[in-house]
Amino acid sequence: MSMEREQGFTLVELLITIVVVGILLATAVPGFMQAIKNNRVTGQANSLVVSTQMARNEAVKRGASTTICAANVSMNACSGSTDWSTGWITFSDLNRDGVINAGTGACLDTEDCLLGTVSGPEKSTLTAGNSDIRFMPTGQTANGPLTLTLKANDCDHQQERSIIITLQGHTTVTKRACTP
Repeated sequence: MSMEREQGFTLVELLITIVVVGILLATAVPGFMQAIKNNRVTGQANSLVVSTQMARNEAVKRGASTTICAANVSMNACSGSTDWSTGWITFSDLNRDGVINAGTGACLDTEDCLLGTVSGPEKSTLTAGNSDIRFMPTGQTANGPLTLTLKANDCDHQQERSIIITLQGHTTVTKRACTP
């Protein structure tokens, strides 16, 4: 009488595999969460950089002042706040009053033109020294060099970004250690 050997895993082999996978997950998940937060902040900073580049290019193209401002909760007007966490609005500002006077919305040469809105950063705060950024037809900023600070709400390590807009209108982003 020959005994056939059963194929498969023993209970001990299965338990050892589960323990090894558990240890690997316990070490990998925190690093993965860190990478997710870091990528979120980087993406949000890049979104603001794209808005500043577009506003600068539009100012030069239209030969008129262009403004990016901290948006109100409805995302239809400037808030006048230095807290940009709600989002921002980009518009051509022909009369340089910092108010969107879009008129018919046809973006004619005689009225302001809404160029775009961006919702605020998720799980982050964005603050600035100014409530708006204005680009002149030369591409320079009208309100001097500016620094905006983007920080993850549960910031640790280097999840803070400084978005610096020079007087010439160039934008750079630098990583910084979190500040309280």
